[in-house]
Amino acid sequence: MSLSKRVSLSPQSPAQPQQDLKHRVITCLNKLSDRDTLAVAATELESIALSLNHDSFAPFLTYLSATSSSDKSPVRRQCVRILGVLSITHGDALSPHVSKMLAAVVRRLRDPDSAVRSACVGAVSSIASEISKPSFSSLSKPLVEAVLTEQDQNSQIGSALCLSAAIEASPDPEPAQLQKLLPRVLKLIKSDGFKAKPALLTVIGSIAAAGGASSNRNSFNSLIPCLVDFLSSDDWAARKAAVEALGRLAVVEKVHLTAFRSSCLASLENKRFDKVKVVRESMNQTLELWKEIPGHLDEVPVSPQLNANSSSKGKLFL
Repeated sequence: MSLSKRVSLSPQSPAQPQQDLKHRVITCLNKLSDRDTLAVAATELESIALSLNHDSFAPFLTYLSATSSSDKSPVRRQCVRILGVLSITHGDALSPHVSKMLAAVVRRLRDPDSAVRSACVGAVSSIASEISKPSFSSLSKPLVEAVLTEQDQNSQIGSALCLSAAIEASPDPEPAQLQKLLPRVLKLIKSDGFKAKPALLTVIGSIAAAGGASSNRNSFNSLIPCLVDFLSSDDWAARKAAVEALGRLAVVEKVHLTAFRSSCLASLENKRFDKVKVVRESMNQTLELWKEIPGHLDEVPVSPQLNANSSSKGKLFL
């Protein structure tokens, strides 16, 4: 069924400009389905988004929401991508519509096309960076809920990467709220029901970089052994995400990590020759970052889990 039939032009539409907008948007969306007209339609849809005013935001978002999973991938992708264009162009004028925009993103997180999920990540990043209201905790709430509840692996990947993007892009990701979220994420990553481990480890890295791991010593006691465990994962993407999270933690929390220095250095030394090049490079980069952490001669490893992952061969002289 074409979009023009699914969202028909009602003769009772109150204003001609709104009818014209609807017709233009639906025409663009239909043209997105055709490879020959895809580029022109994408440019036209972006032009429409740039020219919107306050009164036309809501109907424009409604027309975009008329798309469904049965539409072709370029249609689904462009309808999400345009949310980022809107955010960059109109900023805080879109504040009343953020929940609707995020709902449109969440609808697409289950999409089997990775390009659509990537568009979701880009849109969320623009929303978080360009629209200052509502607060980050309100903006991120539907993404957090999706991360914690979704069972579909594609949705788990999409929601985790979107949450990470929101944390990274927000001018104020509210570290105190992230500190409360971190234990829930650490619990989730140990669950067999959550399959998208690399994406969730990326969230942990973003939380650490935003200061969400610095609440107290106990958070390090839980976080660091968890990340070190994933350095031995069979999934190279999980190993890469885990070691990058350790690197980001070392940069942000350097002066607070002295007690963990020797154990982490030993674990990283053991894994520095990973068979996957990009992981190997990340291991060595993170190893250098942990070497910069202040140490002391009477340092004692605090976790048996860390010691179990270390060997005498990999230990460094401090």
